[in-house]
Amino acid sequence: MTEVGEAYPQLDKLDMIPKEVNKMISSGNKTQYYSTVTHKYPSPKISWLDNIERDFDNAFRSIDLLMEDIDVEQSDIIYDARQKLGILSGCFAELVKRHQHIVGMYRLLENELYSTKEELYEAKGMNETLDNESQRLITNIHIMQCKLQGKNDPHGSNMIRKKLDEEVLKFRQDNLELTKVKATVEILKKDNNRCREIITSMQAELYAARLAAKYLDKELAGRIQQIQLLGRDMRGSEHDRLWNVLESEINLHRHKTVIRACRGRKQTKNLPSPLDKFEGEKISKNGVGKIRIATIKKATITDGLGMSITGGKEHGVPIIVSEIHPGQPAEKCGEIFVGDALLSCNGHNLRGAMHNDAVKILMKEMMEQTELKFEVLYVQPDHDSDDDGEICLETNSEINIKLYDLFEDEYEKETCTSSNSNVSDPAITFQENTNSPRDWHVQES
Repeated sequence: MTEVGEAYPQLDKLDMIPKEVNKMISSGNKTQYYSTVTHKYPSPKISWLDNIERDFDNAFRSIDLLMEDIDVEQSDIIYDARQKLGILSGCFAELVKRHQHIVGMYRLLENELYSTKEELYEAKGMNETLDNESQRLITNIHIMQCKLQGKNDPHGSNMIRKKLDEEVLKFRQDNLELTKVKATVEILKKDNNRCREIITSMQAELYAARLAAKYLDKELAGRIQQIQLLGRDMRGSEHDRLWNVLESEINLHRHKTVIRACRGRKQTKNLPSPLDKFEGEKISKNGVGKIRIATIKKATITDGLGMSITGGKEHGVPIIVSEIHPGQPAEKCGEIFVGDALLSCNGHNLRGAMHNDAVKILMKEMMEQTELKFEVLYVQPDHDSDDDGEICLETNSEINIKLYDLFEDEYEKETCTSSNSNVSDPAITFQENTNSPRDWHVQES
């Protein structure tokens, strides 16, 4: 079989790794190399490379299976084809490896750039400090000279004093410009931070509005189908079956919309889900998972659950976990996730429960028990374009910008309350409260 380097000699020209880094990698000291490319703000995982590798593996496997269907008499063709596939696989592996090296170098250079900027800022600040100190020392020297000359030569003392006044005036004017620039920068920083907060809040509101619009559009389509069904000359069980199917699809979509509103955008919140923790968890085509048993254990009776709920029969959705507070029992158990539907609690049925009834049941069990067992069900929301971060807008100057990626290094402070502003469901929050025997309070979403 032909070696990759012989078949594709141009790959040898892609080596962009410095000699010292190559030495670390070849010597087996990869820990030292990869520790140097860590960054204060680590970049996210490159998911598209994993997708490309997965697609390549699937295509390679499919071609290999197709060659098994070729007649045995054409073994020469099969042998040559497998050789070419081997070369192709080696080239792809080499490209992936070199791409990873290049990404590592990018991380290293990014880290060095950050350190260099910090040193530059420090050097500029030190330079400005030394300039001010030198000006102050020169002023003190002139004052001492003025005092010394005043004793011996009064005329020379007046000349020195006049020169000193001119220098002080000049220094004051120059320093005034500097202080004005500094004050302007501080004001602009505050304005910039305020504008960024406003834009971030508007992004959350826009996400909620787009989510509500998509939901209303699909529900409208379902209601139109129901109206069309009423216009047909259909009676009996078939009519009821079709009507119930349409109603179930509308309710399921409403359920998924509430879950998406609670979980927010994947790129900003990136909340865990049962599919991430339980790899064997299977869901149906419509996104409905299996019923799970989750147990929350509290240290004492007075401890809260540390989670918020929303929904209810009056809103057309089940009781849904809308928020999990960090460090609380709900998070520590690791079995309940944002978006889970609570079906029962310690044997009390929550299916079809009104919101206030569910609040009373959970509050009663929380105040009387230290261990609460829940039946939960997770429904995976449909894929949405807002989660990809690829929605582009064209400005008046014909510049394309991404809708949600204006500040990639900042965490978008969107909560279930802001994201679910169009649903208007009351939510109950269970958390620790040392000032009151009742450790729950009601929030309005």
